[in-house]
Amino acid sequence: MTEILFTFVFPLVLLLVLIIIFISGIFKEKTKQEFMTCDEFIKDWLKDHGQVQKADEQFAKMKKDPAGKIYMPITYGGAKIFIKLGLSPNKVSIIGLILSFFIFWGVIMASAGHTLDLMTEQPLYGSWFFALAFLVLYTGISDGIDGAIARLLDIKSKTGAWLDNIIDRVSDILILVCLVPTSLLVLPSYGLDFTWIAWTNIFLIFIYEYMRARHEGLGLHETKPFVGERITRVIVNATFFFVYSISSLAVFLTNLINPSATIWNDTHLGVITWTMLIYQIVLLAMMVLSMILFSKYIWKNLKKIEKSD
Repeated sequence: MTEILFTFVFPLVLLLVLIIIFISGIFKEKTKQEFMTCDEFIKDWLKDHGQVQKADEQFAKMKKDPAGKIYMPITYGGAKIFIKLGLSPNKVSIIGLILSFFIFWGVIMASAGHTLDLMTEQPLYGSWFFALAFLVLYTGISDGIDGAIARLLDIKSKTGAWLDNIIDRVSDILILVCLVPTSLLVLPSYGLDFTWIAWTNIFLIFIYEYMRARHEGLGLHETKPFVGERITRVIVNATFFFVYSISSLAVFLTNLINPSATIWNDTHLGVITWTMLIYQIVLLAMMVLSMILFSKYIWKNLKKIEKSD
């Protein structure tokens, strides 16, 4: 009964909620609006993130890095699309949460094939990680879209910021904890289980995000990005999902054309065995390094505040 509920009822409920949210936006009365430009949007974002005194300088730097060239324009454009669909920032946040639950469900379902025959059955299951990788990327982008909508409509609120942060943390948990009930981090041929690394990464992410929240609460509003930021974590997650899925998809398509082909035998075994473990080790290294650097940054700047007081 539990298996049926999780396999069929759970995703259907999520899909129903998604449909209701989109329908509510379609029938919402819309008015034509003029929005700030993308450059104005980025400058406003910088001011809200403690860069008031150095907004122009930081803007010039940001326009040269991936955040300013790619991420911010994507969130800006995405926000305008969702506004046209009649969706509020909170609804976009909830959509991101629902998709995180879909990722949680999808990983558990797709991983059911991890221990099946490597060249005939596993590839069909493993190929689903391709779609899951795109969902992971979307959740990372939507993390900025909801705030962008609030910025463009000038409806920024403390309740919206609070909800966004809570949903981000729940999504962080879901995208990692879905690996725990699977065999993706288990190496049976070596008698090793590395599930503990996923739990460790969840713990480190929570500490890292708490450090950010706490240093802002102590009056240090200017912040500095490190490699462990959420968007980087999302990109790393999606990358390893793509690697796992592309290998599975290659084997699946090859089998359809020539079932007796052995071209992928060795490489596919290595990818399926090590991909998710390497993903967790990379994430662990990222979070440890970021926590060390962030701690030094916070300590140094809090000392400056203490001296000025």
